[in-house]
Amino acid sequence: MGFLKDLVKYEFLRNALMIVVLSSTLSGIVSPVIVYKRMEFIGDGLAHAIFAGVALSVLLNFDVLTGAFLATFLFAFLIYQLNKEKFVSESTAIGLLLPVFMSVGVVLFSKTDRYTTDVTSYLFGNLLLVTKQDILLILLTAIATALISYNLRYEIAYWIFDEEMASFYGVNVKRIKLLVFILISFTVVATLKVAGVVVMGAFLVIPGVFAKSCARSFQNSIMRSVIFNVINSVFGFLIAYYLDLPPGPTIVLLSFLSLIFSLAIRRC
Repeated sequence: MGFLKDLVKYEFLRNALMIVVLSSTLSGIVSPVIVYKRMEFIGDGLAHAIFAGVALSVLLNFDVLTGAFLATFLFAFLIYQLNKEKFVSESTAIGLLLPVFMSVGVVLFSKTDRYTTDVTSYLFGNLLLVTKQDILLILLTAIATALISYNLRYEIAYWIFDEEMASFYGVNVKRIKLLVFILISFTVVATLKVAGVVVMGAFLVIPGVFAKSCARSFQNSIMRSVIFNVINSVFGFLIAYYLDLPPGPTIVLLSFLSLIFSLAIRRC
């Protein structure tokens, strides 16, 4: 009852709960794509690349989300181009660029007068920073991602399971791959204030792992991923509220425990 009273009383708590639900829905949509296509390092790399964009925006005193979008899109574009031109493999490109972007972020943050506070907020998430503009952004991102994923569900599925066959049947593989990179980039930026840089990778992967372990099809896995993620995120948020814990890491820990429990039940 205490939580419900505070929810009615405090706007920041309502904002925090709304963005938790929306971000878990959004990441739940893209998570199966990441897992089935084995792109786990892409999500983690984009999450860490965002650090450079945040640092730049803090240093130059402009909108954080703008800097975050610029960094993630640059990171995704560089990986796409390096892999497209066959210079290096996708995983090698990520391993090459990830420490570079993180290093840029650390150097830029060291030049600001809010180093400790801002670094902690963006590394682990901070729901107190959530604004109505953030909620609107993630709502629009979630709607757009859901519509694109639904309309292109067959093309994405073909691309995931067999790129050569997809290309043979007329699927523009390069366009689908670039589109998926963009959707993941939007998701990473939109969920930054919930998960933070450090645990973003798990936030993007765990729901997909759960869904893949029990879904009957790729389309079915998206629904299961969203339900799993929303339930764990809401309960994780409640646990964090009552025990005074950071919400992002708490949600990830609860999701991981739920995943382990579900896998253990199936083995029995």
